[in-house]
Order: sequence, then C-alpha cells, then structure tokens
Amino acid sequence: IARSSFLFALSPVASLTVAVTGGLTALFAATIGLKQWDIKKVQAYSTVSQLGYMFVGVGTGAYVAGVFHLVTHAFFKALLFLGSGSVIYAMHAAYHHTGNHDDAQDMRNMGGLKKFMPFTWVLMWIATLAIAGIPPFAGFFSKDEILGSVFQRAQSSTLADATWLGIPGSTLLYALYFIGLATALLTAIYMTRMMLYTFHGPNRTGDAERSHLKEAPWVMTGPLLLLGVASAVGGWLNLPEFFTNILPVGAKHALDHWLEPVVAASSQKIAGAEAHHLSGGTEQMLVGAAVAIAVLGIAFAWWKLKPANLKTKALSPAEQGIERVLLNKYYVDEAYDAGVIEPTVALSRTVLWKGVDANIIDGLFVNGLASLVRGFGWIGSRFQTGSTGTYAWAIVAGVLIIIGAFTLR
Repeated sequence: IARSSFLFALSPVASLTVAVTGGLTALFAATIGLKQWDIKKVQAYSTVSQLGYMFVGVGTGAYVAGVFHLVTHAFFKALLFLGSGSVIYAMHAAYHHTGNHDDAQDMRNMGGLKKFMPFTWVLMWIATLAIAGIPPFAGFFSKDEILGSVFQRAQSSTLADATWLGIPGSTLLYALYFIGLATALLTAIYMTRMMLYTFHGPNRTGDAERSHLKEAPWVMTGPLLLLGVASAVGGWLNLPEFFTNILPVGAKHALDHWLEPVVAASSQKIAGAEAHHLSGGTEQMLVGAAVAIAVLGIAFAWWKLKPANLKTKALSPAEQGIERVLLNKYYVDEAYDAGVIEPTVALSRTVLWKGVDANIIDGLFVNGLASLVRGFGWIGSRFQTGSTGTYAWAIVAGVLIIIGAFTLR
C-alpha cells in the first residue's frame, strides 16, 4: 500500500477501508491473544494485531509511520519469537531427559524460568515493553506516531471530509484512534500475562525436569542480544520533532527523508491543502495517554494474575463463556473448516476423484487403453494356433492375395 500510495491517496473511501480493516484486525487478534496458552500462538496473534496497526497507519495516509512500525516490529517480534524458541528448547530438553510428554509450549507448564534462564528473561521483557509501547523502547515511538497521525487526520484531512458507508470520516477516524488505544491496552495485558506465566511465579515443572532446566546455548541466545539492542533503541531511527527537542540522541525524521520520494506527495494529498499540525500540548496529551494505557495494562495483568498463585494446567479451571470463545479464536477455524474445507474435500472426492480421476483418467485412459491393447493381443493370438497346417494355409492365402494384387493393378 505504501508503494501504491499515489493510488490510495486518490480515493479516501479506499484508504478508510484499509484503515478500518486494520483497526478491526488489530483489536480482533488482540482479544484472541488474551486466552492463548501456547506461547507461540500468543506471538502469532500479536503479530496479526500489530499488522493491523500498520494498516491503520498506511490507511490514514501515515505511510512513514506504518513502515516505521513494520521496522520496529521486526526487531521486537523477532526477539519474542526467538526468545520463545529458547524457552521451548529448554522445556523440551528437560522433558526429554525425564521422558515426560507434557506440552513444552504450554505456558501453564512453565513458571519461574527467570531463575534458570535469566538472559532470555531480561531480553524478553525488553521486547514485551517495546510491543506494549513503553518509552524509550522501539515500539513506543512507532505506535505513538500511528496513533498521533490518526488523531491528526481526524481533525483535518481529506479522509475527515469523506464518508464511509454513511459514517463521517472524522467520526470514523476518532473511533479508530480509540480502537488503537484499546488494542494497546490489550497488548500490554496479554504480553504481561505471557511473561508472568512463563518466567514468574513458582516453577510448575516436576522436580526431575527442574534439575535439567537451563539457558539455551549461545548459538541461540546470541542473536537475542542483538535484537534486544535493536528493540531498545530502534525507535530512535525516526524520532519526530517533539522527541528530538527532548532527547539528546536519535535521528530526526530519518525514515521520513528516506521514504520522501515514494510517499511524501501522497501523504500531503491526504493531509489536504492546509495541513493541520497538532499543538505541543495536544501531542503531550496523546503521548501521555498512550503511555498511561500501556502502564495500566501491565499493572492490571500483574494485579489480576498474582504470579505466586498461578496454577498448573491440571489445576487450571476450564474456560467458560467468552473465555472459551477467545481460546477457540472465535471459532473462525471451525467455521472455515465447515464452510470451505469440508465442502471442498467433498466436492473433490465426488467430482475430481470419482468423476475425473477414477472414471475418466483411470477408467478411460489407463484401464481403457490397457483393455484395448489386450483386445488386439487376443485377436492376434487367434493366429498363433501352433498348427503347421494352419500356417501353411495362411502362407498360401498370403501368396494368393499378393498375386491378386499385382494382377488387378
């Protein structure tokens, strides 16, 4: 979309459609992340949610902000995935030594791993704070720039003047801003939940497994350190003017200058002839709101879960109601199976396999040609009687046919 920004800038409705799709995707995936127990699924749905943020950015004409979040997200999400891999490796190795077949990816089987994996624990917290939007980590700057751009576009832009399905553009953009804040709150909650279940509280493995828990080898943890540094300071690559006036380090609008030939004209077209800039007080308010939401989410998760009381999988109560819906991802997979996969399989079995493969390809071509060849072979075998007299009569008949052919020519 950023590369095609000159097209989207010509259609406010198309841009708003992208932004709405991104906002709903971000919120939808964030709610699913609240109740996942597989540590990799938490990362997977957080990725979907953060992609939604990026689409909100490019959908509202904040193309640099969307690309900026793509860059910073690459840092902390790679760290989260590789850190999760380090945890899974340690859990699997411990289970392997004892012959235990429990799920090495279920966070309810973990707990207290900071004692055994302090290096991974620290780096995972850096990534968690980055994705939650806590300053000065990378995710704070890129996410804040997206939210600020949405708020700015709601006040004055071609998008604010347009309508989308009868909804005024300004109203829709303000709604997207608050959806972004709600998603930020949920992100802080489910990421803190993941950290608490994985690294804090009592260790929930058995005594035998506990003695084998240890940090992953440096070939795995080495890249985590590089990503940890990038997650901590990567946001300084494109500091807006508001922050460069406060912080003594960082590159002012570096990414803006780099992407200017591609997106500057499109972004200006969406901003309108009289581009509106937020006042310093408004920017401070928006930054404060984003940080407060992130801190609130972390504090709520810590208060709600109480690490010392986290239970094992066996003792955890079964999810009911909305918790069960979130655990099963709104049953989207089941609906997809019932509405797409199963009908496609049934159609393939009936039409493609029985109709085409079995009857036409196998029946007509493979078996049919084989039967035809076998028929010709049977006809030919009638001439192979093994009787000398029959062969003599055949020779005489052949000679007569040849003589007749030459005579009648």
